[in-house]
Amino acid sequence: MKSAVSRVVAAVSVVVALGASAACSSGDGGGDAGKDAKPRASAGPSKLEKAALTAGDVKGYEVEEPDESGSAAAAPPAAKPSPAECGPLAAMLDVRTAGKSKDHVRRILTATDDKDFTTTRVGLSSYAGPDAEQTMADLRAAARSKKCSAFRIGEQRYIGVRSLPTQDKSAKGDESVSYKIAHRKGEYVMRESVTVVRTGATLAVFDASNLYDPEGVQRDKDAEKDGTGGIDGIGTPTADQDPKVAPEIVTAQLGKI
Repeated sequence: MKSAVSRVVAAVSVVVALGASAACSSGDGGGDAGKDAKPRASAGPSKLEKAALTAGDVKGYEVEEPDESGSAAAAPPAAKPSPAECGPLAAMLDVRTAGKSKDHVRRILTATDDKDFTTTRVGLSSYAGPDAEQTMADLRAAARSKKCSAFRIGEQRYIGVRSLPTQDKSAKGDESVSYKIAHRKGEYVMRESVTVVRTGATLAVFDASNLYDPEGVQRDKDAEKDGTGGIDGIGTPTADQDPKVAPEIVTAQLGKI
């Protein structure tokens, strides 16, 4: 028997109904009011949009822009983390809710090699200078806190949290924090390795993830042992195959900031 689980991009699409707004005017001047109205000037791409990764920036990876139709502001209020100090660890998994960011963009990178199970989300967020530094300080404290090795936000429980060595010191950036974190996703375990790099007032978040299927891995082992099926093609990442943030992705993104 072989496992049918391959690379999975965990992206949830939220549909937001937008009501069309109509301008209200007096009965006498309705037509003239429409003529006097000036169209809004297009703001054009933001600095973060210009800095975001695009196709061809990282060899061996496809770059996609996630659906942002459902804004974080439209989502229901988030549950409070317990302990409270652990909140930044989960917030960084979605740059739209990470601290007091003023603007954000996200990209999803998947390797063209079909044997690579890792999906990497890259987020850029801009802050006021002091807010960027405070966000990093809070994140570093949480990653090192023994209280945050396991914590809960609402019904979601996060486990296996620990600080990781920072990225290559030769990489650009003023400071960085790296950690691993995991949580259940149905019958699977979503494992994530996160690196956050601050460059001035901009935070670059690199979140590499894969899905671990304990039962599927065991079935593959049993099939290989008894010769009833063996492993053919793509299976699932094993217990020792934690996702890793590819250095080339970090280098490419920081080079554009």
